[in-house]
Amino acid sequence: MNIANWTNIPNIANQITTGAPQAGFRHDPSVAAASGGGAAQGSAPLLHLDLSDRKGYREDYSIRDAAESLWKQETQTFNLKDLNDPTKASDMIENMRRQARWDLGIGTGETKEEVMSAYIQNLRQNGLSGDVNWSGLSQELEAFKTTSPEELADGLDYLASRYVAALDKLERNFSGDELTAQRDKLEEIYQAGKAGMIDGYTKLLQDNLGISSGDAQAVKDSFSAILAEKVDAYRGTLGKVHEVVSQTGPDSVWLKNHDAYIASQLRAAGATGQSGARYSVQDLTAAGQIAQSYQTELFNASSCGRNEATLALNLSMADMKAETMIQKGMVSQNMASLLQNSRSQGHENALAALDQSLFKRESNLAPGEPKGTFASVDRAVFQGIYNTVMNTYQQNGGDGAAAIRAGAAYGQTVTAQATVKNPNALRWGISIESYWKDFYTAPNDKETSPLTKQVNKLLEQTGQTSGLGCSTYQKYVNSWQDFITSIGGGVDVRA
Repeated sequence: MNIANWTNIPNIANQITTGAPQAGFRHDPSVAAASGGGAAQGSAPLLHLDLSDRKGYREDYSIRDAAESLWKQETQTFNLKDLNDPTKASDMIENMRRQARWDLGIGTGETKEEVMSAYIQNLRQNGLSGDVNWSGLSQELEAFKTTSPEELADGLDYLASRYVAALDKLERNFSGDELTAQRDKLEEIYQAGKAGMIDGYTKLLQDNLGISSGDAQAVKDSFSAILAEKVDAYRGTLGKVHEVVSQTGPDSVWLKNHDAYIASQLRAAGATGQSGARYSVQDLTAAGQIAQSYQTELFNASSCGRNEATLALNLSMADMKAETMIQKGMVSQNMASLLQNSRSQGHENALAALDQSLFKRESNLAPGEPKGTFASVDRAVFQGIYNTVMNTYQQNGGDGAAAIRAGAAYGQTVTAQATVKNPNALRWGISIESYWKDFYTAPNDKETSPLTKQVNKLLEQTGQTSGLGCSTYQKYVNSWQDFITSIGGGVDVRA
């Protein structure tokens, strides 16, 4: 089954703010445990990042956009040594003031339209050199070290198209030994950006999903194959793009050497097709989103912000979503095997992080705290709840919400047994009892702050489901419903 637009699927790493009893503290029903982790990779789409760093990201990158990026590069980029030059320093300060006036809508001096019109006229008369801005390109490609799942598809297209456009620019403007030297410089920068993306993304999967070294190498090989295919496809589209640029009239004089603009037109042409790599882009996107879910649990477990019960519920929620994508054919059989085979290691990584954190706290008990205050991990609690959720999910036809209910019911029994086994453990006893008691209970409306109510209203106006003011169970339900809704389309995924 295909999906409409992978980047529109709510990140399945969005975790439930459960109000769960943390492994090191008594449960306070009025306080929710933080679900996010500072270790998580950025999830902002490339489209929302600074376009001065990733030039021409948008497919609708206009001629005016291209000219403005050049103008900003010339007038608002400086080195510290420029401050020692009175003329350069004065010009820089004046350009910054002018930009500020435009941003604030203060109508003094030349308007932005007047400045840009004059600048474009100069470009039409003098064109652009065939040189590549090596420093700027290096900074652009270096940013891909922290590519998130939401950025992946567009990021791969961007990386490949920027390389092809820059190489084309060099091949049209240099020859002989000079061209060889310029190509070598480009290859060095491109390979560094490519390695940054591949290594960073593979590390996300390896650290959090626990994939094997063999699977990690297969992921890297897939990235390399996908990028090579995209480079070949974009090079095959260059002639068409240059023909379009030649029809832009006087602007063709400078646009032909604006490599960021050429790259944007390559992406707009949509030249890339289905990949023959072992893992497709949608495979890698799905794996990255699941890895983010695990990453959040690992981060919180490492600070005793989770216990065995909440780890089981949250990781089973992530795994039910993964199983649903597998069943609907949204990932390949190769990726399905990777996800399923690495699952137990991913669980063990989270449990080991919790166990280590508990050990450190148990080794540094405060005066008067009894032994066993931070009792070691009880894997039977985790496995019992997790198995209950997943077995119920498989037996009831894929109803994730009902599976969570079954897990919570079993959780009350198994955590009561854990209390008997370790009566001094802070996370058991009255703490976990309060958690289960409040599991289906929404906060009293009187306890909901005006700010929370306003945030809820704003989320509803934008068509988003708010978990604020909901019971713990309802947050799981909302997460599951949002996920199911998001995968209901039937249009091709970008590959």
